Amino acid sequence: MKDLLCKVVENRNVRGRLFLLKLHAPEIAKSVKAGQFVMLRVSNSLDPMGRRAFAVADVRGENILIFYDLLGRGTRLLSKIKEGEAIWTLGPLGKGLFSEEGEKHLLLGGGVGLAGLSLWGKELRAKGKKVVFVYAGRSEEHLGMEEWLKEEGFEYILYTEDGSKGRKGLITEVLKDFDSSWIVHACGPKGMLRALKNLNTKHKMYFSLESRMACGWGVCLGCVVKTPEGYKRVCYEGPVLPAEEVLF
Repeated sequence: MKDLLCKVVENRNVRGRLFLLKLHAPEIAKSVKAGQFVMLRVSNSLDPMGRRAFAVADVRGENILIFYDLLGRGTRLLSKIKEGEAIWTLGPLGKGLFSEEGEKHLLLGGGVGLAGLSLWGKELRAKGKKVVFVYAGRSEEHLGMEEWLKEEGFEYILYTEDGSKGRKGLITEVLKDFDSSWIVHACGPKGMLRALKNLNTKHKMYFSLESRMACGWGVCLGCVVKTPEGYKRVCYEGPVLPAEEVLF
């Protein structure tokens, strides 16, 4: 874990409220593992004081890619940072990583949650594993990372709640098409993960959890999740946990 001043190579709107941030971060690029994240200082002032956590979605050479939704004040400030400027970047963070058990892997991403799985898909493919992405959003506007899936040449299935792109329905419906030999990795809204956990299925599942964080390395205890053994910190014991360990 290092705190580095990283130059902005690109920061642009992709589609709808989804943005792509590309940072020149050679030290992070060479050490980050799928599932890990960084904490970005979105302002040089003390307002806001805290950093924002973002998954490292991809590594291309010495650059890391981050996808983020324009949601609140922090991401609005982030979206205004120009190419050539620099951002203090703390990372890579997170010790709970994905499991590569099995030969067939189904990666389920809800909205910007796909960014928590994208690098993992590349790592699995490099190991010779079978990988299928399933990407879901409320409408076509919320599927901005489809561009990345096409660029990388992955097999993928789309779901939208309104039927504007891909299959109409919820992402949970896809499991009926894949038997329990497929390992499921999911990242997205809590409601989506809860629905997956409540399915009557024999699939082995892993969740990459999203949570608001203040520190990012396990000190503040602001991102805990309840498990059968007590509470675990998403930023430290996570962000990836077996589904059976997550109690909603």
